[in-house]
Amino acid sequence: MGTLGAVALILAAVGVYVSTERVRVLDESAVVAARLAQVLDEQTARAFQGVDLTLLGMAETIALAPPMANHNAAFEDVLRTRLKHLPFVRSLFVIGADGFIAQDSNHPRPPRFGLADRDYFRVHQNDPAMGLHIGPPLVSRSLGRWFISMSRRISGPDGRFAGIAVAAVEPGYFERFYENLHLQAGDSIAMFRRDGTMLFRSPYSETVMGQSFPDHPVIRQLSERSEGSLRMVSVFDGVPRIVSYRAVDGLPLVVTVALAEAPLLSRWWQHAIITLAGTTVAVSLAATMYLLLARQARQRRALRERLAHARGLEDLGRMTGGMAHDFNNILNVVSTNLESIRRVAVSERIPLSVDPARRAIDQGAKLISQLLAFARRQELTVRAVDPNRLVQALIPMLTQGAGSHVGIFTDLHDDVWPCFTDETQFNSALLNLVVNARHAMPEGEGEILLTTRNHPQGTEPWAPGLIPGDYVRVTVTDNGTGMPASVMRRATEPLYTTKGEGMGTGLGLSQVYGFARQVGGDLLIESTVGLGTSVHLLFRRAPSSFATSPS
Repeated sequence: MGTLGAVALILAAVGVYVSTERVRVLDESAVVAARLAQVLDEQTARAFQGVDLTLLGMAETIALAPPMANHNAAFEDVLRTRLKHLPFVRSLFVIGADGFIAQDSNHPRPPRFGLADRDYFRVHQNDPAMGLHIGPPLVSRSLGRWFISMSRRISGPDGRFAGIAVAAVEPGYFERFYENLHLQAGDSIAMFRRDGTMLFRSPYSETVMGQSFPDHPVIRQLSERSEGSLRMVSVFDGVPRIVSYRAVDGLPLVVTVALAEAPLLSRWWQHAIITLAGTTVAVSLAATMYLLLARQARQRRALRERLAHARGLEDLGRMTGGMAHDFNNILNVVSTNLESIRRVAVSERIPLSVDPARRAIDQGAKLISQLLAFARRQELTVRAVDPNRLVQALIPMLTQGAGSHVGIFTDLHDDVWPCFTDETQFNSALLNLVVNARHAMPEGEGEILLTTRNHPQGTEPWAPGLIPGDYVRVTVTDNGTGMPASVMRRATEPLYTTKGEGMGTGLGLSQVYGFARQVGGDLLIESTVGLGTSVHLLFRRAPSSFATSPS
């Protein structure tokens, strides 16, 4: 009886253990799904917010510019330039108040179609207060392919409806992005509008594109929670899955990650069968425990790898946010120029060119292109340049970036050496440092000093990782709040920031540091709490025989 009792106790203990392991596997899988949903949330927000910024720029340009002829070559060239930096957008176009396409990034142009019956046209025509509108999937009349419309209203000077700016988002882009998540067979990812309209599902299924699922469990739960997880049987294919969802902040979108239970539990089933069989046939305790621990370790390692992959994609989303932050600095210049044009035009009643604003837009597009190249570790265009010339040419943009309450001053050494650098990244780095300095100003007011000096070998300060030789030092100094030593030590770490939530990505200084190191230099920081901060960029000296880049 004692033996039977011991056997029963062992079987009960094994049963409890196996059941607990099943719960643990499902719980950890739910954590993986939640992290992947967070990555999709951030990636979707960055992608759609980037498109919205472009639409706002298009609408403002049309509204504030003098009357523009249909298919204006210069304007359509600008659209095509912007399109290069929006890989998830198939085309950008403007529909006039008559319902026909007035400007289009497509070349050659498609046949002329009336689009006044499209939902995204009517909603802006009938509702002046409508902001960004994301429509249900539609089939393009010119290409016969699915697209998701993003649109904004264009109002004339008198406030009347003057048309809409539209971006045709390519669903196939999301399919390619989702492939990078390395999901298992049976897993799926979907994007809904909050009203239940299906925008996209992977694996791709054209039959559900644009259909409404208002009774979907995720859509029903949105009224109570903007994010969460649940176990459910799919309404699309009947597969039991663990589903994590997140409502995209500021957009009428919901993303879901659904992990099929069968692959997640396949190892658990093997584990359970081996454990129960081994216990039943009285396999030695040592052998049984070895198999259990070994299998458990493999399960945990596989889940940790997936969690690490999810974190890596999360970092990628944050980097995209950093790029958007820098791009926003350039757009501030555009906004200021457009506002100046508007005021002069109103007060003087004369037409003025918007060329300065367009040049600022081009410069912003070039900056984003370089930042994306840097993020992908592509080669920089490193050549010998005159640092004084670069700083002087950049002063107008730095002044705009610093704002009206911060003074920009220079102290440029007359005999400074030429140095090796990438001109575009040099400009981006100085703009980044000036914006950081502005944020460090108490009450938003202060002064920023830009200096250039020769930095021979052995001159203080000196970075321990620098190759011995002569360098040129470009310094940005502010009289802001300064940094304590604990913050200064970590200032160039990626994702480290002392700003509040939503105020920064922690990538600014790390991007500048990475650029300086990539061109063979370094970045040094000197700071005193209450007195301010100096950020030194060191660049390798170029031989005098090297011709610097032209002005």
